[in-house]
Amino acid sequence: MNKIFLIPIFIISLGFLIWFILPIINYGILNPGNILGIVLCLYLMLWSGLNTKYVEIKHSLCSHQAVQILWRIFNVCAGVFIAYAVIVSVLMVCTAFFSPPAGNSTAVVLGAQVKPWGPSALLQQRIDAAADFLKENPESAAVVSGGQGKDEPMSEAQSMYENIVKQGVDGSRIYKEDKSVNTKQNIKFSYRIIKENNLNEDITIITDSFHQLRARIIANKLKIKSKISSVNSVNHKIGIICYPTFFVREWIAIPFELLK
Repeated sequence: MNKIFLIPIFIISLGFLIWFILPIINYGILNPGNILGIVLCLYLMLWSGLNTKYVEIKHSLCSHQAVQILWRIFNVCAGVFIAYAVIVSVLMVCTAFFSPPAGNSTAVVLGAQVKPWGPSALLQQRIDAAADFLKENPESAAVVSGGQGKDEPMSEAQSMYENIVKQGVDGSRIYKEDKSVNTKQNIKFSYRIIKENNLNEDITIITDSFHQLRARIIANKLKIKSKISSVNSVNHKIGIICYPTFFVREWIAIPFELLK
């Protein structure tokens, strides 16, 4: 195969391989997202960097009819997965970046881990995005959502509340939902608070961009009929390093969510 075509694939795969490994080295983050990403990158590097040897091995193995059948099944599955990944990625991007918030909608801020010293980097990003949204929309309220895990010094909702108030937002505009332990409960319990307090039922979900599609799927499964829009947290250093890992993880999480 033409080296002009293969060399860029090898270089890009190597770059993404490093990108998927960095969260493990820097933050100890190992999840299905970077495991799958590492496997895909290594396969593409083998295929593009050692193409002649790869073809020889393939021809040798496929000399057996049973292996030929397995190889064809593998190729079909790989093709289906690639098509799925492309479609889901497009939907993730469209949901995150083409759903601007409705005027004076109620923000639902999804929780993330609280560390012993304060909000994790991912949570801090959501806090900053929520504070900016509330300052830009003075008539809006927010529900900060997240309970307290065994390794957390306080509930995620309390941490978000305190840190948004520190940024100059009136605490009376912020409602705490501190019982949830997952995204489904975040949205379900927050919507209950919105209805109980007669807040605007148009919702703006504030979370990381890669998380928006799954949050929207959950809201639809909960039969929330209000207008739902998106505000994405800004990816600082940890967000940029971990973004491909969490993005690919959603490829796996979304079908599980649909099948629940």
